[in-house]
Amino acid sequence: MKAKFQKIIVNEGLSFIAKKLELPRFDSEFHFHSEYELKYVIHSKGKRFVGDCVENFNEGDLVLLGPNIPHYWKSDPEYFEKDDLEASAFLVMFSEDFLGEHFFSLPEMSIIKELLNRAKGGICFQNTNNEVILSKMKYLVNVEGPLKIILMLDILLELSRTEMRPLLTNTFVTELPLINYSDHSIGRLKKVHEYVIVNFHNKIQIQDVADIANMTSHAFCKYFMKSTKKTFMTFLSELRVCHAKKLLIEKEEQAISDICYASGFDNLSNFNRKFKSITSMTPKEFRSQFLN
Repeated sequence: MKAKFQKIIVNEGLSFIAKKLELPRFDSEFHFHSEYELKYVIHSKGKRFVGDCVENFNEGDLVLLGPNIPHYWKSDPEYFEKDDLEASAFLVMFSEDFLGEHFFSLPEMSIIKELLNRAKGGICFQNTNNEVILSKMKYLVNVEGPLKIILMLDILLELSRTEMRPLLTNTFVTELPLINYSDHSIGRLKKVHEYVIVNFHNKIQIQDVADIANMTSHAFCKYFMKSTKKTFMTFLSELRVCHAKKLLIEKEEQAISDICYASGFDNLSNFNRKFKSITSMTPKEFRSQFLN
C-alpha cells in the first residue's frame, strides 16, 4: 500500500474548506496533504498520531498542522464498541497562498506568517479560550462571502496570540522534505499503530510487529526509523507513557504501580525512568501537577 496522499478539493466559489465533521468515531487513513489543517475536537477522545508524535486527545483539542505532515486521529476503543457515542470536530483546510501568493508576506500579516511557519512542524494550542475559538469556528462553517475571509483571518490572529507548543521533533521537521512517502507504505505504519494500540499492555517483540508489516525484523527496524525518525521501541514507550498519563488523570484512586503494569511496563523502576525521560517529571509529579 502506497502512501495516502490526499487531494483536497475546494468547492468552486470558495478559497478554503471549513466544515463540521460528524462521525461515529475518528479512524481515518494515515494520510498527508499539501494544505494546512486546523482541527478542533468537539466530541470524542483517543490517540492523535502526527508525524513522530503520539498523544492523547480529548474534547477541546486544537491543532494546526502544516503541509505534508502524515497524521490521523483514532478514537478510543469504546467508540468502536458502542453505538450511542459520536465523534465531531470543526475542520479547516487551506493552502499557503489561498489569499494570494504574497498576502502573508505583507508587513501587517507578519504575526500570522510566523504562526504558519511554526505550524510547519505542527502545533497544539494550550490554555485556549475554548468558547471563543469554538464559537468562531462554528460561525466560520456557516458564514459566506467576505465575512468568511475576515473571520478566517480573525481566527488565525487569535491563534497567533495563544500559548502553543510544537508537536514534532526538530529531527522530523528537518527531514520531512526528504521523506518520500510515495516510496514508503504509510498503510504499514497504521497497521503497526493499530496492533500496538490493542496490544501495548502486553509484551511486544520486534518480530511481532515485523510480521504485521510483512517484513524481516532487520528490514522493519530500518523502515520504521526511516519513516518516523525514531526506533520502534521508543515509539512503543511513548505510547505506553501516553496511556499512563491518561490513567493518572482519569483514575485518581488507582495506584501508580497498577498504572505501570496496565500501561505495559514490566517493572516500576523502568516505568518511572521512561516516564520521566519523556515528560521530564515522575508519574507522581505529573498527577500532582494535574490535580493542583
